Amino acid sequence: MNFQSKPERVDFNQITATVEDEDYSRLFPAERYISREWLQREYEELWSRVWQWACREEEIPHPGDYYEYRIGDQSVLIIRTNDGRINAFHNSCMHRGTRLAEGGTPVGGAGSFRTRTPIGGTGTMQNNKAHFKGKIQCVFHGWAWDLDGEIAHLPGAKDFAPECIQRDKIGLRKVLVDTWEGFVFINLDPNAGPLLDYLDPVPERLAKFEIGKMRILRHYTTILPCNWKYGVDQFQEGYHVWATHVMDMNEVGAVSTGPGGRRVGEMAKGPPPADIVGAMTTYSLHGRHTNFWEPDWELGTGLPKGVKLRDIAADPRAWIREAISTMVVQGRAAQYEVDYFDTLKELPLDMEGPHFMALNRRDACAAKGIDLSALTDEELYGFPCEHRIFPNMLGPVAGNTFGLFRSRPNGNDPDSCIWDMYFMFRYAEGEEVERDVLYIPDWRNPPPGRITPSFMQDWRTTPLFQAGMHQKSFPGHRFCRQEQNIIHTHKMLDQIIGKELTA
Repeated sequence: MNFQSKPERVDFNQITATVEDEDYSRLFPAERYISREWLQREYEELWSRVWQWACREEEIPHPGDYYEYRIGDQSVLIIRTNDGRINAFHNSCMHRGTRLAEGGTPVGGAGSFRTRTPIGGTGTMQNNKAHFKGKIQCVFHGWAWDLDGEIAHLPGAKDFAPECIQRDKIGLRKVLVDTWEGFVFINLDPNAGPLLDYLDPVPERLAKFEIGKMRILRHYTTILPCNWKYGVDQFQEGYHVWATHVMDMNEVGAVSTGPGGRRVGEMAKGPPPADIVGAMTTYSLHGRHTNFWEPDWELGTGLPKGVKLRDIAADPRAWIREAISTMVVQGRAAQYEVDYFDTLKELPLDMEGPHFMALNRRDACAAKGIDLSALTDEELYGFPCEHRIFPNMLGPVAGNTFGLFRSRPNGNDPDSCIWDMYFMFRYAEGEEVERDVLYIPDWRNPPPGRITPSFMQDWRTTPLFQAGMHQKSFPGHRFCRQEQNIIHTHKMLDQIIGKELTA
């Protein structure tokens, strides 16, 4: 792969990108998705210097809890301290470099230095004695540190040269860490600019959703057979929806409720007119980040536009309940919304379906002490806002919900990625939420009921896409205006990594 001269190192808090008319005539090389050389440059110039979301604060709620975040061959421990602060350290013993702790999955995750068992276990260290609970102890020779990274136990200290074990030299190496709305971000560059400056303007645009008050209901992780960028690409455009997510319409024309469902490749009435494919979605660029949304919020409510409740079906109550219940399964509605609906003795039968769904969501949340008055009906359902925080954090926020996705490189393999799915909701003050945390070893065979058909439809394209990138005949990616957010990703990479001389 031939590059132009290596770009000057950019300031990640200043870099921005725009999409110009000529970019739609450009071919973007497949090597960006399949080349080990390109991936290595990403590790050196992107992942080693950019703010990246590592975990949520509620995943490390107690002193001694940690989350192991991995990016490439680097591992970072995010730790809750005894006074409630959050520290982050390079996951390496200062004696011989041994990894100090691992999360509960093969690709990292949560654990705790509070819980110790004699034979190890998920998120625990092996063979620790009781007095090392709450300490970060290496399993190899037993060096231990407190939760601020200061050395707490150094066995056989008298046998080391004094200059090798000075306290200021053997403390754990810190990693920059900061938080926004309950999200914990890390940066491997000790000279990085402030997190909130980097995130601008996303925090202001999402403030009204009060994401910091949301809590994780589900967190699923798997390995997908595609480059990490393709994992992000799918969720930056609506152009693919008509082909990837072919939907059977029910008898009143809504796509989110039965009968039928979403089945790839089935088009009973043929494809839609070419000039309206994907036209329901809108895109915008915001410096380092992007946004993608569906202006017609009524399409995402599960009930048809312009149809009153009395005309939905012979039994409107059963139909509406199925619509809400289906969205609970999809991670787009909370169970308490169904529960609230079940308490209604009468329905406003002259109200149109989407407006009733908005009313039910507001009232169900209000019953839990959750105030959605700052949000318009257009911001309650569907895809009113889906920011991509560069490089790899994105997902739709609507009303009391946030469906969040993250795609990371999987080691040195450009043909696979670590894929995380988070489904978050607002809950009543003090209400405990039992998180469903799952690592799926084989993306093709998830446990029943965990991954909805629409996501399986996205996933099934991943090996086809990645295999096609290796075809020697493929000249490069060509993007349309509905894919401008993907071009934005590549224009950012042009500045950070470099631009190939040939496509």
